[in-house]
Amino acid sequence: MGTPDRELIARLAPRAAVFDFDGTLVDTHTVNTDAARASLTDLGLDVPEQWLCQAPLADLTALRERLRVDLCLRLPCTDAEFVDRTRAHWLTLSGRVRPVERVVAIARELARVLPVAVASANDGQVVRAGLAAVGLDGLFDMVIAREHVSRLKPAPEAYLLAATKLAQPPDRCVAFENTTEGIEAARAAGIPVIDVRDNTWVVQMP
Repeated sequence: MGTPDRELIARLAPRAAVFDFDGTLVDTHTVNTDAARASLTDLGLDVPEQWLCQAPLADLTALRERLRVDLCLRLPCTDAEFVDRTRAHWLTLSGRVRPVERVVAIARELARVLPVAVASANDGQVVRAGLAAVGLDGLFDMVIAREHVSRLKPAPEAYLLAATKLAQPPDRCVAFENTTEGIEAARAAGIPVIDVRDNTWVVQMP
């Protein structure tokens, strides 16, 4: 990782690091939307491309509401069925994902000296397949995914669980995120978080 990144992390002196998956470690946006579109098509629902790109695909309660309010459509299956169907489509497309090189470089370097984890709102099988597709399988000490928590980001549960599993206080961890919801989750958990969306990274404190 570049010198500014090293200096930023050195100032925090973390004892553990927790990384978001989608858009932080791995560029999955197109694969996520294509898998969701395939599932919706299977279920007889035709949605506009622009709408799908903005849809809350991780939060199925919110997705159902948006379908109802925006498009007058109903998701004709259970949440578990939609997750299973979308996972199957995603896994067939996993070879198309690409690493976010700057963040991956940091993850590799930190993994040499610290325990590291992934905390994602995505399905665990999807996360592990995506990590494997970009050569990151085996790098992380653990993966916290949607099936491990009762409330998704911006709730802090995934980050609190990651800190517990890494055996470190939240304030001695550092998180890496690319969404407002994820940043809110890390801060609510008491974890300093780096927003990787901007070229100049800044730590947001709890």
